[in-house]
Order: sequence, then structure tokens, then C-alpha cells
Amino acid sequence: MRKIKSYLVVAVLTMTGLPLALGNSASAWGPVRETYTNKHPADHATFNSITDNAAVGDERDFVRIEEKSSGRPYASELILEPGKQYEVYIYYHNDASETYNDEDHNLAGVARDVRLSSSFPASLKKHERAAVTGKITSSNAVPSAVWDEAYVTAKEAITLHYVIGSAKIYNQWGVNGSVLSTNLFSNQGTFLGLNALNGVILGCDKYSGQVVYTIQTKAVEPDKPEPEEPKPEEPVDPVEPDPDEPEPEAPTNPVTPTEPEEVPKELPSTGPAEIMLAVVVVLAIVAGGVYWWKTHKAVKKATKRAKGKK
Repeated sequence: MRKIKSYLVVAVLTMTGLPLALGNSASAWGPVRETYTNKHPADHATFNSITDNAAVGDERDFVRIEEKSSGRPYASELILEPGKQYEVYIYYHNDASETYNDEDHNLAGVARDVRLSSSFPASLKKHERAAVTGKITSSNAVPSAVWDEAYVTAKEAITLHYVIGSAKIYNQWGVNGSVLSTNLFSNQGTFLGLNALNGVILGCDKYSGQVVYTIQTKAVEPDKPEPEEPKPEEPVDPVEPDPDEPEPEAPTNPVTPTEPEEVPKELPSTGPAEIMLAVVVVLAIVAGGVYWWKTHKAVKKATKRAKGKK
């Protein structure tokens, strides 16, 4: 709402003749053409050729830019920073006297097929300077086309993007506040108008207006260094064999490697107690055998004596 009101103020100032500061003038306009003043307007349809406009000064400097909501006047030269929005301001005015808008003067003051086109850079390198342009064309105005440029310089590498739906026309008529087609950014341009966007603009400052649109800037991320490719190894020169050096002898009786024996996880315990126990067991077995043998022999002898007595 604030922005709409601000441009309505511009229109009122234009009507009342109060000055409106819009920054320093630029010389990047064209073509070279006949100029007029508020007291001596043109007798035919012609655009932006008055040099003492009460609102904007020299109308040939009609493209300007400023950071959005900065409160500063629009300028013809600006430094852009990443991550901000900027408004492009384009003023239009058919400089014919209102006298020539009627049929008694063959409608000589009425401009037809009036279109506006604009452009801005898609990207800027650090400290690069480029133009934001505006061009007004008409099928019956003289000259048939007028243009101007504002210049922007990037503080850092940035890309520039149109904020969709931000291009609007402001005047005192029915189309005030209307969103303009993106044909604005084509070579053909988009129609301007009063109560309809039909390309008809009458002569006199009360039929003048402005188009404003917003550009968003974004920082450009620095390029990441590409990984270095491995350098190819340098070829090694073959070494000639020394004729005086004896050739190595081939190995004789080669040994086939065998699988290593598995090492037991635990070894048997062989301490002194175990040795004594083994000796005792052996002696017991021997003693038992001797005892059995003697006993068996005694029994056999006694058996024989018993048989002899019978």
C-alpha cells in the first residue's frame, strides 16, 4: 500500500508542478531528438522529450533504479549488493499539448500502439558495470522509439532475478496498479494505457505515468576447485643387463611348503606331583601282578598235594 501511495504522490506532483528529486541525470538516452518545455509542448505525439518536467527534470533520463524501501531518490547509477531487492523506475509522458487530442486537430496528439520494453543483466561479476534499459515505442509518435539506460555495478558477483508480478503501471486512470505482462522483458514490449492497456496515451502530463518493477539479487557461490588429476608416471628406461654379471642360479630341490601342525590350545601338566603319582600307580600294578603270580602258584601246588594223598 505504501508503494502505491508513493506513486500516486508522483502523479499529483506532476499535475501540480511541484519538483520531485529522482537523482542525477544520465546521458545514455536516445535518439537525439527535438526537445520541448512545459510552456512550449509539442504539437504532435512524442515521448519523453521535455527538459524541464516539474516531476522528473529532463525526461530523456527516464530509467532509474534504487534499493527498495531505502527512502532515497531513484538514481541513474547504483551499486548493487547480493541478497537485496531493487526497484527499476521508468517514466513515460506523451509531450503533445492537450489541444491536439481532439478531432479538430486530427487527433495529432494521441499516441497509439504505445509499448514499453525493459531489460537488465542476468548476472554481474565483481565490480562489473552494466545497463538497465527502457524503451518506449509508438506507431505514430515522432520519433517512433525513445530509450534510456541506468547503470548498475556489482559490489560482489551476483545474479539478478525479476520478482514475479512486481511490474506495475501507475497513473491517474483505470489501469493504475495493474500488473504488466512479462512481455515487458521482450523486444516487442507490453502495452501501456489509461483505462485499458490498449496502447493509447493522450498528450499532456495528466496522462503520464510510470512503470516500476523489482529485481532480486543473489550472491554467486565461488567455484569449488576441481580435484587435481593424478600426473602420469614417467616411463622408466629399461636397464640393460651387465654382461659381466653372472646369471642367478635356479634353486635346486625346492621344498614344498606344508601346512603348519596345529598347536594344542592346552599342554598336559607335568609337575612333580603328577610324576610321583605315575610312579605309585606303576609300582602298584607291578606289586599286584607279583602277588597274583605267587598266589596262583601256591594254589596250584596245594592242589597237587591234595591229589597225591588220595
